[in-house]
Amino acid sequence: MKICRIFRGVYILVKIIRAMTCNEGLSNNFEATIISQHLKLEELPDRLIDYYSLWPSNIEFDKDKVIRLWIAQGFFDFEYGRGVEIVANKYFEDMLKVNRIVQSRFDMANGRIKYKVGSSCSNSWVQEAQLSGIAEVRNLFLLSESFGKDTLKTLQKFNQLRTLVLSYRHEHSIKRVPDHLFLKMQHLRTLDLHATNITELPNSISYLSSLRYLDLSDTPIRLLPESIGRLWYLQILKLERCSNFSRLPYCTSKLVNLRHLDLNIVGRLRSMPVGMGNLTRLQTLKGFILGKGEGYDVRELRQLTDLCGSIRISRLENISSVEEAREVELNKKHLDKLELHWEHHQDDFPFLVDEILEYLQPHLRLKELQISFYSGSRFPTWMSNSYLSNIVSITLLECKSCIYLPFLGGLQSLKSLFLIHMYGVRSIDSRFCRYGGSRVGPAFPKLEKLKIDGMPKLEKWTGVKNGDFPCLLQLSVICCAKLVAIPMLPLLSALKILYISYCYELQSFPKGKLPSKLESLAIADCPLLKKRCLKLQGKDWSKIKHIPSIFIDREEMSST
Repeated sequence: MKICRIFRGVYILVKIIRAMTCNEGLSNNFEATIISQHLKLEELPDRLIDYYSLWPSNIEFDKDKVIRLWIAQGFFDFEYGRGVEIVANKYFEDMLKVNRIVQSRFDMANGRIKYKVGSSCSNSWVQEAQLSGIAEVRNLFLLSESFGKDTLKTLQKFNQLRTLVLSYRHEHSIKRVPDHLFLKMQHLRTLDLHATNITELPNSISYLSSLRYLDLSDTPIRLLPESIGRLWYLQILKLERCSNFSRLPYCTSKLVNLRHLDLNIVGRLRSMPVGMGNLTRLQTLKGFILGKGEGYDVRELRQLTDLCGSIRISRLENISSVEEAREVELNKKHLDKLELHWEHHQDDFPFLVDEILEYLQPHLRLKELQISFYSGSRFPTWMSNSYLSNIVSITLLECKSCIYLPFLGGLQSLKSLFLIHMYGVRSIDSRFCRYGGSRVGPAFPKLEKLKIDGMPKLEKWTGVKNGDFPCLLQLSVICCAKLVAIPMLPLLSALKILYISYCYELQSFPKGKLPSKLESLAIADCPLLKKRCLKLQGKDWSKIKHIPSIFIDREEMSST
């Protein structure tokens, strides 16, 4: 039977490899059906249902969390890179269809759907007072008032625990887990302490030799003990929104089975530990902070071929040579979003920065790109040759030495473009829409949002032809103190929202009415334009009076 199970797993993985290689993905029904049929022979669905049905019915969760908990519990006894997550995702979707799992709400803050277990599941939180009456338990969701000594003593008797989720009701809950708590929990696979007041973990966490999943998100934890390096099986480490967290342990490179490192680097984290390139199974690494020297530099990313989702690479000023950048290989096909961030401008060697960025070329499937504090004088060729055919969002922030904007008009999928604090740009011309004038068809065919904010030297904006920007819905022009005119406005036939502020030299709107579909116009701190747009007496009032919502210097103007 065991041999049979192994062969089935290998067969499934062969199908996954074939699907991924052929760009078919698992959306293909034929491939997904084969995978589903073979896994159900293992009675896997029943095991998954038994586990998540223990969850309290009032607890919301993300899809990724459920999938990662399933993997941590060992419900999938084969491993191949992203293949495990792909198959687990298929089972999640199947259970969603039959209401074993149901949608709860859409979380606007994180842009994710929240889920709950189906209504047939009972609330499984265990009250602190109930612990003494439990002889043995494998999956424990504990709701505690104070997490006192009696509770700790009772927890120690559960030496077969595989899941431990702790939740506190009060702010004055325990801040440190006692050393002896973990000494007899060798079978524990999941430890969830998120949203507690834990500030540190004991060295005895190394006794959790079976631990796969550790969640410390939303806690004030500062450091992790070096003994965590002995958790050889650890697959998921969550440290999101830990604002006090200062550094990863030096032993992080020993966690060779780590698949997901959810780390918010907005806090005090200043560098990464040496040897992150050893974590070749990593799929989630939201931030990588470059250091100097072997084991700390950008080449550590080269071996992380399974990275997916988003990553922000910061302190790029620590790349010392073009050769170092050439060896990075950022061409990772599963990444959706890439942020390239310099901490400060390198004014001494701008030509070197140009060449470095040229070699930081992402995969053509990338969907979102942000470049921040880049001090080069030109943008890379891979931005301007329609290479990024799937890109939907681009942000250029504080690229102060660039005089010209890159040619972006040929990007067929681009929907959002944000150009922020481009201090060196003096004019926007046809090179922004058409490379060498050879562009066939409309420029920016899918663009819906365009924001230009902080171009104090911008004087002219030309090069837009009739038919360009056919889908543009929102246009914001902010802090362009020398801009005299925006002549293409009547050509933006789909425009619905127009916001103009701090454009002191902007004198008037172009001839003719503004777009007929315009629903909202806001003008702020543009004294010359304001004078022209005053109700009845302004010379441009006839051009804007058809717009339903008009605000000038934050005062609503009615057309009636």
